[in-house]
Amino acid sequence: MSTIKKILRKMIFQEKADSESYIKYLRQKGIKIGERTKFFAPNMTHIDETRPWLVEIGDDVQITAGVTILTHGYDWAVLKKVYGEILGSSGGGVKIGNNVFIGMHTTILKGTNIGDNVIIGANSLVNKDIPSNCVAAGNPIKIIMPLDTYYMKRKERQAREVTELVHKYRECYGKEPDEKALHEFFWLFSDGDSQLTETWKRMMTLVGNEKESYDALRANKKKYENLDKFLKEI
Repeated sequence: MSTIKKILRKMIFQEKADSESYIKYLRQKGIKIGERTKFFAPNMTHIDETRPWLVEIGDDVQITAGVTILTHGYDWAVLKKVYGEILGSSGGGVKIGNNVFIGMHTTILKGTNIGDNVIIGANSLVNKDIPSNCVAAGNPIKIIMPLDTYYMKRKERQAREVTELVHKYRECYGKEPDEKALHEFFWLFSDGDSQLTETWKRMMTLVGNEKESYDALRANKKKYENLDKFLKEI
């Protein structure tokens, strides 16, 4: 491998070393990216940089591994071969709103907009606009349900899912799970009077609404008295 290629590979690795480095690089290119947005696997993410001014990503967007965002196509090369003409490809930019989760291996095509407070399921093909406050998935994508419906379903399933999680943990490790293993479920055995561990406190700071989360915790009616009582009950 030539020295130039080695240098280029090193530069690319540095740009995608972590979420902060990748965001800095993309912003320098001209892509608009809001606050607290995170790329979970920058080295497995592809954002079309040929027209960076066409991409806008809002605040608190969670972009998982294998996500691709496209702003143009090269399909015109086939037409050029047949007809001789060069017919440029552009169908508008890509705009992703605030507080959006994009599941693994999702492809977002040019000229599409995703609203605020949206969950995009894994392996989706986003080929049309997605409105705010919904869950959408599929290839091609379709709206699955409103966000408030999904919210109620998640609340109803918490106890069942954490119980299964604990049983599987015990089978695998032969011991009880700690607060880190159950960090996404501490709402079941915590309220405003509970002493939160450092792990749980960090969870409260996510997506920039720590105050609202503590307000909700004070109003929470926990299902179990505490973590130890919960583990003894199941």
